[in-house]
Amino acid sequence: MFKIDIILLDLFIKIFYIINENLSGDVMENKQIPKREEKLWSEIKNYQVATNNARILGVLDELIINEKTGKIVDIAIRVESGRNIHVKGAKRNGDILLVPFAKVEKVGEFIIVTE
Repeated sequence: MFKIDIILLDLFIKIFYIINENLSGDVMENKQIPKREEKLWSEIKNYQVATNNARILGVLDELIINEKTGKIVDIAIRVESGRNIHVKGAKRNGDILLVPFAKVEKVGEFIIVTE
């Protein structure tokens, strides 16, 4: 009797999974999967960086990370040589502009920083 109950339970579980897979497949086809909010480094490297006043600064070259805290402290923007760009709180080193990460407002199609 006990053995038959286990076999019936196993059969019931298999049927349940088959029905569930078919139903969820139909539902998933009609459902929009929300876009994820996280971005990989490989996706954002070389993104254009602009100010909140729509002034193009350059392209994202590197992220500067504090080794002790693991937090991003600066973004390194590669600026075209010869361009005279100033952003409050930023430091220039050749064709690299280091902007404090706290100034990043948005990462979308491109990166927006507070001027």
